[in-house]
Amino acid sequence: MFTGRAVIAVKILRPLGDWSAGDVVLLEDWKAKELWEARIVEVIDETDKVIGEIDRAIAEERENEPLMPLPAGLYERAEFYMYYLENYVRMNAGEGIETINVKLTKLANLKKKLEHLKTIRFNKILKAVMLRPNSLELLSRLSPEERRIYLQLSRIRNEWLGED
Repeated sequence: MFTGRAVIAVKILRPLGDWSAGDVVLLEDWKAKELWEARIVEVIDETDKVIGEIDRAIAEERENEPLMPLPAGLYERAEFYMYYLENYVRMNAGEGIETINVKLTKLANLKKKLEHLKTIRFNKILKAVMLRPNSLELLSRLSPEERRIYLQLSRIRNEWLGED
C-alpha cells in the first residue's frame, strides 16, 4: 500500500536511534505508518496542506488543456492521510467528540477532492490515449500510477486499431 515515495512529518514520542523524544522528522510513508502503529511517533496532521495541494491541482487541470504535472508524491500523501485519519478515529473513539468530528470532516473532504482530481485526470488520460498514445512528453507529466494506466490504455488502443 505505501511505497516510500511520500514523505510524512512525525514527532518522535520515545527515543529511537539518533532521535530524541520531541524531535520532528520526515519519514517515508511506510516507516511513518509502522512507527505510528507502534506508538513511537505521532503523525503531524498535514491533511489540510494535502487538500490545498489537491485544490491547486484541480484548478490547474481546469485552466489548462494538457495534463499538468502533479506535486511529487501527492497521491501517496493523500492515501497516507486517509489511512491515518480512518485509523485515528478508530483507535481514539473515546476522545472528545469535537476532535473526532474534525478528523472525520477532513477525511470526507480529502476523499471527495482526491476522487474529483482523479476523475479529471482520468478523463484527460483517456483523451490523450485517443490522440497521442505512448507520448514520452505526456508520460513525463503523469504520476507513476497514471503512467501505468496511460501505457495500458495506449497498448489496448494500438492493438484495437492495429497500430502496433
